[in-house]
Order: sequence, then C-alpha cells, then structure tokens
Amino acid sequence: MMTSFQNYRNAFGLICAGSLLLFTACATSTTPVSQAPAGPDKTQQTVAALNPDPPQSLESLDTLNDKNTQTLQALWRSRKTDRPSETTNSGFTIGPGDVLRISLPQLDQMKDRRVRVSETDTIDLPLLGQINVAGMTQDDLHQELARRVEKYVYKPQVAVYLEHTENRVAAVLGAVKTPGRYMLASSSDTIMTMISRAGGATPDAASRIIFIPAPIIPPQAHPEAVANHDESLGDLPADRQSGIVTASSSHVSMPPSLSQQVTDQGVVIDLFHSANERYLEMPVRTGDVIIVPVAGDVTVQGWVDKPGSFKITNGMTVLSAISAAGGALFTSSATLLREEGNDNKIAIPLDLTRLKNGSQRDIAVQGGDVVVVERSAVGALPYTAYFLINKMGWGFFPAI
Repeated sequence: MMTSFQNYRNAFGLICAGSLLLFTACATSTTPVSQAPAGPDKTQQTVAALNPDPPQSLESLDTLNDKNTQTLQALWRSRKTDRPSETTNSGFTIGPGDVLRISLPQLDQMKDRRVRVSETDTIDLPLLGQINVAGMTQDDLHQELARRVEKYVYKPQVAVYLEHTENRVAAVLGAVKTPGRYMLASSSDTIMTMISRAGGATPDAASRIIFIPAPIIPPQAHPEAVANHDESLGDLPADRQSGIVTASSSHVSMPPSLSQQVTDQGVVIDLFHSANERYLEMPVRTGDVIIVPVAGDVTVQGWVDKPGSFKITNGMTVLSAISAAGGALFTSSATLLREEGNDNKIAIPLDLTRLKNGSQRDIAVQGGDVVVVERSAVGALPYTAYFLINKMGWGFFPAI
C-alpha cells in the first residue's frame, strides 16, 4: 500500500514538473512565424510588451550624444575665443554691490578703506570725491585712482582688492563636498577650478558633469529678468569663509546660436570617455551652473542569477552591470531602458554576444537605468530546470 502511494506521488511530481517546463517554454516562446514579420527580433518583441512606444536602436542614442557633443564643442570654441588674455581679476568689471578695499598708504584718510559700489555704479572716497566705476575693471580703477591722487602725493602707491562681489559668481551643485555659489577669482577659472573650490567631487559622484551656461542677458534687459535667472539657481547656503557668495546679475558669453534648451537643461560632459576630460578646462562665466550628479543605481532584471539594484561604480557598463547581477542565463538578448527627460524613455536592444566580442559598443550605465535581460525560447527549458533546482531546491522533486 505504501509503495503504491509513493509511486503515485512520484508520478504526480513528475507530471507537475513537466507541466511547469512546458508552460514556461510556451510563455517564453516568440510569436509564431506565420504571425511575425520577417526576421523578428526577440528583444524588440519583449521591449514592446514593456514599453508601448516602438523600441529605438543604438543609433538613436548616438544621435542624442552627437547633438550633445556638437553643442559642447560649439560652447567650447565660443568660450575659448571670448576668453580674455588676462589671468587676473582685470578680466571682470566692477558692479553694484561689490565691496572694495582700497589702500593708499600715503594718505592718512585712505590707508585702508572699504567702500561698496552703489546701485548707480559709483563710489565715494575722501579727497577724491565720487568716482563712476561703470564698466571699469579693477585695473581700470587702479589707474584712475593713481591719476587722481597724483595731485596730492608723488609716485602714489595704490592697491585695489575685491572683498565681496555680487556680480561674478557661478553655482556648483550636486555631489560635491560643499555645494554653493562661488566667486570667480579670475577669468581663467575653469569647470575643474570651480569644482575644486567646492571641495571636489564626493565618492558617490557620477562620471559625468552637467554644465548649464548662463543665458545671455542683454544690457538693456529689465532687472526682473536678471532676478528671475538668479531665482532659478535655487536658495543656496552662503558661507564667506569657504568663498561662497550671493549671486546677483549675470552677464554671459554664450553664443545666440546655441538653443534655449541648452540653457534650460545644460550639456553633458561624459568623463567615461577620456577625450572629454579637456572640457573640464572650459572657462566659466558669471551665472554658469555646474552640476555633478550622484552616480545612483542601475537595476538589472530578467534572466540573471541575482536580479536587483546595484551601485554604479566608475566605468560601469551594461556588461559589468549584468555581471554584478550574476550574469545572463541561457540568453544573449538584453535591453537598456533609459529616461531622457520630459518623461521620455528610450529602449536600446543589445546583443550580449556582440558586446562581449566587441562587435557592438558596450554602453556606460547611468543612474536610473534599467537593464532587462530578455527571455529566450531556446533557453526556456534549461532556464526552467535551473530555476527549479537552484531557486526552489531539490526538495521540490519527490524522491524516486
């Protein structure tokens, strides 16, 4: 009696296992040939189920990258062309709200005097009276003071220092040690200079930088337009000891040919490619915003040993993300899903075999990416057996 019951149990277990194998094979099979277009792509069929929009090719991502590269190169040429030859504060003009320290040691009233530039671009000094500094650089003011004081002293010694400014700042945000607004010390300050001034990137920073050049504000622009641009930078902490100051008006050198979208969303400097490191030497102008994103996580789903989310490390690609998830199981198809802003998502079909042998370019992953390792009709049976044995355990099968 016991032997008969055990035989029934074994037979029932084998029927269940076989049914599960058959069900999985049917579920993972592709559309029949009679219903499918010629040469169907299994990855695209899977993506169609995940995304109602038609899948895109790797060329679509390249097109987006090419547009970004062209914009970045145009901005680079513009900034390099417009860059002043001086490497000191002489490249900047004095503006309302700036606090200057003026030293004329030969005059008792002017040995060490602090003055603030008025809203009408003027300063008042003993003996010298009111001086209109509109359009002047520090060097210009130095020469003007020397000229005026010559009537009082022989070979005057003049020094002009900028202690605080509201007219030459750039914002450094994101994964840096001290985010905030920082004063441009000279016209030679670059993106790398400003990131260093903010304490450098944190360990969880991504290997890319978003650079938002400040929009061109015509000289006749209404003050409200300037104020609106400042508010768009957000409320950032002020810390004079670290060099962070409060920004005000911004006068930018950005070519009008660059689209408004650039000033809204910025351009991306992808440091995954070493050739782009030269853009870190891009000259920074008043009102620029530099964002160092957090690397974030990449999610790997589908036919992998350990699906889940993984911290993105420097140089991480689709292949290395799949490897972090234990590797693909019985399939060579995958899809990269990536948000591209404005609620748009692109889906890039990938062939893992071609990625491994180098015939298809491996893509660097970004925070928020999802890598789906697709199902395969050929691998359905071995994957089901692998799942039953490794995930559910040998105990699922009754002893024979």
